[in-house]
Amino acid sequence: MTDQNPKTLLVIFGATGDLAKRKLIPALHAIHRHGGTDVSVLAIGRKPFSSRDFREYLQAESFIPANDAFLEKIEYLALPIDDPSGYGPLREYADLHPDRHVVFYLSVPPELFEPVISGIGQSGLNAAASRVAFEKPFGSDLASAKRLNAFVAQAFSEDQIFRIDHYVGKETIQNVLAFRFANSLFEPVWNHQYVDNIQITATESLGVENRGTYYDHAGALRDMIQNHLFQVLALTVMEPPHSLASSAIHDEKVKAVRALRLGADLPSHAVFGQYAGYRGEPGIPPSSRTETFAALRLELHNWRFKGVPIYLRTGKALAEKKTEIVIEFRKNASILYNEADDVERNRIVFSVSPYEGISVGFNVKAYGEPKKTEPVWSEFAQTTESPEAYVRILTDLIAGDHTLFTRWDMIEESWKIVDRLVNCKESCPILHTYPVGSDGPAASDELLARDGREWYRCPETPE
Repeated sequence: MTDQNPKTLLVIFGATGDLAKRKLIPALHAIHRHGGTDVSVLAIGRKPFSSRDFREYLQAESFIPANDAFLEKIEYLALPIDDPSGYGPLREYADLHPDRHVVFYLSVPPELFEPVISGIGQSGLNAAASRVAFEKPFGSDLASAKRLNAFVAQAFSEDQIFRIDHYVGKETIQNVLAFRFANSLFEPVWNHQYVDNIQITATESLGVENRGTYYDHAGALRDMIQNHLFQVLALTVMEPPHSLASSAIHDEKVKAVRALRLGADLPSHAVFGQYAGYRGEPGIPPSSRTETFAALRLELHNWRFKGVPIYLRTGKALAEKKTEIVIEFRKNASILYNEADDVERNRIVFSVSPYEGISVGFNVKAYGEPKKTEPVWSEFAQTTESPEAYVRILTDLIAGDHTLFTRWDMIEESWKIVDRLVNCKESCPILHTYPVGSDGPAASDELLARDGREWYRCPETPE
């Protein structure tokens, strides 16, 4: 049940951290500017700030404009976050706002999830109208995810739990469903009879920077594939839901992930790499075997995409920051034009970053050449100023709409696959080293070359 204009008290644990000050508070400010949602913010952290101190801190760091009216809606409460017995002041504050339903946002390291949930439960703030939101990662493998979910379920029901994946809040990702199911031009060819392969890429040009300690425990598989890429993949290949209700969409996403299959010879379907110099980064052990790059070949065990290879790729310290979904179609069944080597495949490209948009590539007759074709692109829904993902995520969280959040069974199914991949990586003797600023290990190109395919490279960046 959603409420489009609730009176909300949003409690942010870890309010002095980077995520809260760089993403959450600015997103709430944007929501406030556009009106329609009555939200008060209680920022919680360990630092001994007063509310005035915290507001001045936000202004000094330019996260909120000086003297903005939204600042008056923000209060700060210093709390021993890791001590569940010290949550009395939070209860007292909430009691002063009985007309507001409480939403808890855990912008804290995963090891603090359980103490915070204990503190909320012991203070009696887990009422039926309250909600709780978790940033990733939700567990570090299937076993730990199950333990965490069972612990949280003692205080909150599944309807009250919102597991966040900010990728799904991006405009282009949200547009995948509309593009597929609102157009009779595309949905009829969205199957193995027409689609040759699917590629999903999420690369970064930066290394681990100051996240070395976290990243060395997570690696590319846990940090990106288990959540972001599987979420994107599920939206790309899922069957049509019976409605746009969040439960219907989640049902089909889970079915899609359950249908994913890794090859029996797993090492030949996965490539793991580590960028040169990674072991010299702050917080990284000199003998680390953590993967900073992963490329996978998967298939779907269902009618729609039977036999269609799906390639996933993610990595750090690569040539460019880029996130995209590429649908490559089979070549024309007609013998006309197919003898020419320069006839391009039809493609649909969903660009998520650094710009957002959708492009459709097809062939036309070259001007002045009666028997020669050339590729052209139709580009639309393209912008460099799409809404920040956290604006959409926080708006839906406040309204109680689960569509952009991750249901437990989706997390469970994705961890089952990633656990297999982690075990394969740890037992596989090959961890390819690749240069900073490259396209990753050559073995990732070979992964596709064995199928007679190659990673799609955009011929030019749209202006």
